[in-house]
Amino acid sequence: MAKYFYALTVISRDRVGMVAAISEVLYEKGISVEDSVSTLLGNQFTMTLIVSSEKNYGVLELKKAFAKARKNLELSVSLRRIEKEEVKTKEPENLYSVSVYGEDRVGIVYFVSKAFAENGINIVDLRTRLTKADSPVYVMIMDIDLPRDMNEEKLKSILDSACKKINVDYSVRKIETYEL
Repeated sequence: MAKYFYALTVISRDRVGMVAAISEVLYEKGISVEDSVSTLLGNQFTMTLIVSSEKNYGVLELKKAFAKARKNLELSVSLRRIEKEEVKTKEPENLYSVSVYGEDRVGIVYFVSKAFAENGINIVDLRTRLTKADSPVYVMIMDIDLPRDMNEEKLKSILDSACKKINVDYSVRKIETYEL
C-alpha cells in the first residue's frame, strides 16, 4: 500500500498539553510520526514533524483537522506534501560540532552561516541562546557536515576569518557518531 508524506510545523505560546493536542489530531486521522523535533524558543513551543499516512489527504484537509487545536491553543500550522525520498535523514559523513560565542551582536549567525555556505559546509543542527549572566554571552552551537575533501584545519581557517569580522570566539570538536 502506498504511503503519503507531509512536513508539518506547529508554533504556539508554550503551555502544558501541546504535544498531546497535536498528536491527538494525527492519531484521529491515522497519521504516523516518522521523525520529529520540538523545542522552546523563548516562550514559543515549536514542533516540526515528518508524518505519513496510507490515505492520500489533501493539504487543506489536513490543515482543517487542526482547527480545534488552532483555536484552543492559538496554534500556527504549516503543512506541505513531501516525496518519500525526503523522509530519510541523510547521515552526515564528516560530522563536527562548532560552538561560537561572544558578546551579543547582530550578524553572528549570518557571518558564520554565510562562510559555511560559501565553502559547501552543511549545517545539520543549529541552536542559539543568550546566557542569563550579568554580562550575557551569545552562544551558537552547530552540528555541521564537513565536505569529505575538507580537513579540520581548513574549517578552522574559515571560522577564523568569519569570527574575526564579528569579534567572537569558537571551538570545534569532531563527532564520531550521529545518534538520536
